[in-house]
Amino acid sequence: MPDERAERFEVLARVLLELPGRRAFIGNTVNVSDSGVYFDIGYAPNTVELHELGLLHLMPLNSAPIRACKVTRITETGIAIHFLEEQPGSFASQLLTVTEIAA
Repeated sequence: MPDERAERFEVLARVLLELPGRRAFIGNTVNVSDSGVYFDIGYAPNTVELHELGLLHLMPLNSAPIRACKVTRITETGIAIHFLEEQPGSFASQLLTVTEIAA
């Protein structure tokens, strides 16, 4: 059976995950793909639940589109999300462009 996972890229960027109840988590990406992002927040994400819907923002906040997402994995200090909609173009390319502009 072929692996259906999208290609992952190791890109360091800051992201903000906005969840219902005015909860927000800022972290550093560990890897990104066109289908989602895994990022580390540096502490246990105890108030996050699997399958929660949210919005992912790239930082700086004024330089990139907001992406609707769903929490798919929770680790000791990280959160993985999956984008709900496919966007035209490559998310990884958008991320690289944003990080170059911010540098």
